Amino acid sequence: MIKMDELKAICGDDDSTVEMLLSIYLEEYGQSDCIIQQRYETEDLDGLFKISHELKGMFSNLCAQEAMSLAQIVESSSQAGTTPDQAAVTNLCGEIQRINQQIKTMLQ
Repeated sequence: MIKMDELKAICGDDDSTVEMLLSIYLEEYGQSDCIIQQRYETEDLDGLFKISHELKGMFSNLCAQEAMSLAQIVESSSQAGTTPDQAAVTNLCGEIQRINQQIKTMLQ
């Protein structure tokens, strides 16, 4: 989950900046759980590496430490040419879904 207090502090307590960042995330990465699952099922390790690498950076920017760590696990395995554990993929996708819901609730 996103640590909103940390994100707001980074954004200088500017709610419009926070809302902009969250909107950009949803637009760019809102379907990333489906993309990850599809790439995992087709054993597209290069594609899996790319999306997990992008997400790791995005989650770092959004103060979502747990999601960043989960993305890093998938990124490391796929970068090494090894299919990540199903549990790692499931955990990352679940966290993405929770973050998406958190953001949607915040933006209402």
